[in-house]
Amino acid sequence: MKPKIPFRIGYQYDNWELDVITLPDRIPENDLYISYLWVGNETKMFLNFPPHRTELIFYWDILNTVILTFLDRDIEYYYKILNALETKFGQSEVLKNKRAIINKYKTKNIEYWCIYKLRTITIQYGISQTMNRIYNTLLC
Repeated sequence: MKPKIPFRIGYQYDNWELDVITLPDRIPENDLYISYLWVGNETKMFLNFPPHRTELIFYWDILNTVILTFLDRDIEYYYKILNALETKFGQSEVLKNKRAIINKYKTKNIEYWCIYKLRTITIQYGISQTMNRIYNTLLC
């Protein structure tokens, strides 16, 4: 089976409205962004990796950003995910700071960020213009 990306950026909220519940908004100063937790019966795999938690962020009912969380994972698991991302998207830009290791991948309109922090892996992907804004909420 070919590895897939589970949620397509740009799709309408209507595609998943029966499988999500509302979360506190990640961008509270802008009520056009609405956050939801995926609670559907089917686990949506990301490149054949099952996340523990999936958050969908919509802007005007259009999927803008997805945040996948993998809990209690070691650095080797992180490298397996990075290998799958590099196979799909090529080389990444690597950023390291005191809090996290971040690998960024870009396609024409979408960015994929893989973040390793304290045995938690977060994959955030979405519209390039909002990625930094969403990332800053993950560090809190």
